Amino acid sequence: MTPYQQKIEGPNAWTSQEIGGKAGLTQPLTPAQLAAFDAALRRTRHLKPQETTAADFDHPEIIALAKGLDRTIRHGRGAVLLSGITPATHSEEDMERVYWGLGCRLGYPVEQSALGDRLGHVRHVKDDPVARGYRSNEELTPHTDSYRMVGLMCLQRSETGGFSRIVSSMAIHNEILATRPDLLAPLYEGYYYAVAEARFTSEPVTNFKIPIFCCIDGIVSCGISRSFMHEAARLRGEELPEKLLEALDYFDAMAERDDLRAKFLLEPGEMMLWHNFQMLHARDSYQDSAAHTRHLLRLWLRIENDRPIADAIMQRAAIYERIYQERRARAAA
Repeated sequence: MTPYQQKIEGPNAWTSQEIGGKAGLTQPLTPAQLAAFDAALRRTRHLKPQETTAADFDHPEIIALAKGLDRTIRHGRGAVLLSGITPATHSEEDMERVYWGLGCRLGYPVEQSALGDRLGHVRHVKDDPVARGYRSNEELTPHTDSYRMVGLMCLQRSETGGFSRIVSSMAIHNEILATRPDLLAPLYEGYYYAVAEARFTSEPVTNFKIPIFCCIDGIVSCGISRSFMHEAARLRGEELPEKLLEALDYFDAMAERDDLRAKFLLEPGEMMLWHNFQMLHARDSYQDSAAHTRHLLRLWLRIENDRPIADAIMQRAAIYERIYQERRARAAA
């Protein structure tokens, strides 16, 4: 695929310096919106949080909020941080119910692990046999997940660390084009993937390359998980191509620039939602204590009528779906 050779214009190519970091991403919930969520909480108190549906959150204020968020995430700056719900006003179960209900109004929550969970619990799980990053307390470097829309809601902070980072992959593309345009070609070519959970399946490594950047109809998108590329190279018995390795190192350096990325703590009750193929996210390492155990909720949302994205990038989601289908088939046998 030919690299896009023009500067990407538009609100999704923001830099942290331009928007003012966390404050520039934050949208406080209005009193009317909070009242609408509280009304939905009262109506659904007899249900478990994930038994609720989009119809249970059909209040006009919530519908309007979801439509506005959808526009901002798809066609605006690509990321929103919602504030206004706090532990002082809502229990953790209420927070989960609000988050799930809003997610259902934005898209369709999909499975995130072999456990079949459609609402992931991001916390440190010791002795995790699959070693998924979100179940560790280690740093997660800038990456994308598998579905078009992703969200996190903070229930509890850790004792130390755990800062979130988010950066526009469109801004990174602009920086690479301006300073090292020769590195775009290997990023558009990409490399094979070895998804962590796929190691236990019939296809541990893809038989096709997954690009980091793609451009369809003049629209640039980005998907990246560097660890999966390194693992694929190991399983294939080869090194990553030298030019790709140089490009990935440069890409990572851009993603960690303080003037490009926004870095902040998610406070309990805050929700962050973003377009997975326009934004990268990351997390600092952290340490829990008896009093402060980091716990976030995660949504992967399937959405329709979105931007065109290379099939190879979207195949990462299909890999997870195949993994879970194979596991269910083995369990039923």
